Amino acid sequence: MAAVTVNSAKRGLRAELKQRLRALSAEERLRQSLLLTQKVIAHNQYQNSKRISIFLSMQDEVETEVIIKDIFKQGKICFIPRYQFQSNHMDMVRLTSSEEIALLPKTSWNIHQPGEGDVREEALSTVF
Repeated sequence: MAAVTVNSAKRGLRAELKQRLRALSAEERLRQSLLLTQKVIAHNQYQNSKRISIFLSMQDEVETEVIIKDIFKQGKICFIPRYQFQSNHMDMVRLTSSEEIALLPKTSWNIHQPGEGDVREEALSTVF
């Protein structure tokens, strides 16, 4: 019963956030994305990390491109999500460069991600 309540709460929160994000102008979303990017890149945890998992942003989300480019600029290892089709399962798999993103196939949600047959290092399956 508790899982149902949690899932319902998550759906409600996602819907509310999506509505708030849609209400923001493109300029305001970009401004907030830049502020967030500056805070993330300056944070001690980010600076001290060697392996970072991050999502590839969609048009109505916080922009993550600058953070991804910085991950590679600093020589860190980058992992991005790969969702399994018709499943709730997601793995964080290694990205080799920020330029690689444009070469990845797109999902039905128009998100770039490595194909299921594309064997890659998984963030939680490797020793660091």
